[in-house]
Amino acid sequence: MNRFALIGVSHRRGGAAALESWQAELNSSAIKSRGFDHFVHIATCNRWDTFTVLPEDLSLDEARDLLSLTNHKVKPYAYHGDAALEQLTRIASSLDSLNPGEDQIMKQVREAYQHARQAGTVDKAVSFAFETALKIAKKVRREIDLAPMNTSLFSLARTDIERLIPKSGKVAVLGAGSMGTLAAKSLVFLGYETLIVNRSEERARHLAKHLNQPHRNLAQFFEDWPELDLIVCATPIKHLLDKARLEHLRGLKLIVDLGIPRNVDAEAAEALGIKVLDVDRLQLAGQTRREELGQKLAEAEKLIFSELELALDDWSEKQIGPGITRLRDWYLTTIGDSLDSTIANHLAHKFAHVPIKGLRAIARAYGPEAAQLFLKESGLDD
Repeated sequence: MNRFALIGVSHRRGGAAALESWQAELNSSAIKSRGFDHFVHIATCNRWDTFTVLPEDLSLDEARDLLSLTNHKVKPYAYHGDAALEQLTRIASSLDSLNPGEDQIMKQVREAYQHARQAGTVDKAVSFAFETALKIAKKVRREIDLAPMNTSLFSLARTDIERLIPKSGKVAVLGAGSMGTLAAKSLVFLGYETLIVNRSEERARHLAKHLNQPHRNLAQFFEDWPELDLIVCATPIKHLLDKARLEHLRGLKLIVDLGIPRNVDAEAAEALGIKVLDVDRLQLAGQTRREELGQKLAEAEKLIFSELELALDDWSEKQIGPGITRLRDWYLTTIGDSLDSTIANHLAHKFAHVPIKGLRAIARAYGPEAAQLFLKESGLDD
């Protein structure tokens, strides 16, 4: 546990500009090339995180430097040891999300873990961390009522949408990925007819059919500009709506930009009188909601800590279990040379009780690595 590290940036800590930079420059291949063998890389529209087991010759500060960008003033946050596992569990439980209780993050953490397993960057310790974090996140989701189902980052824009856009308003969602799908579902639920737009017409058609809504591919959208009151952008394309394209959308009242990198030239849009809600601007609504959820978030934190304590105790016991067996066998062999086997077995268990109790206490307090060091120095390691 004491070699765990979690290093990253997020919208809450760093902002959209930092997040865009890290996601553009540090993917899984780049992380591996900087000397990290065992890690999981989590990249979403809200965060960039790397959970890793530090190599023995690398400190936390050195690891953070390796995962920093020399041309960026923002320094990534860094957690070490049990604190790294605690933060991973908060992330998976959506407690660190811009909109606490949102549904997507648990799935995104699970997918990142599965991708890393396929890539061969997950060892036994990293596997334990993610299996534990995801198990606890499910328990938090089940037992603490943080948000309704299908809550997402987009949900933070609902107040502005309902205030500015009448139910008869014309609405489009650009992007049919996970974030675009959630946004489209929310808009349809609110009663808006929603045009689904995607670069792949097949993907747009699939979502539109599911929601019983119209669709276009992106090229058609840019060739035959519809009259719209609201656009939700959820694509990976920087400045998809630039100044030239925004000129075709002068009747537009509001754009919700959920993309990373940001899909909209916000300065050009606002010069045309179009209000833009990007993720940085949704932070205020997220902070307000976080304050409203104060008691429930505290309950979730308490649940996380209690479940992690149980998981860490269980992990420590499993790690030192073989060593405990070898310690008992050593006593049995030593005593058995001169005593009846039944008596020797009884005495071996009795004499081993005190050092085994001490080993378990060391493992709980300082991690199984400390207990393994004791066993190694005693000649009882593998």
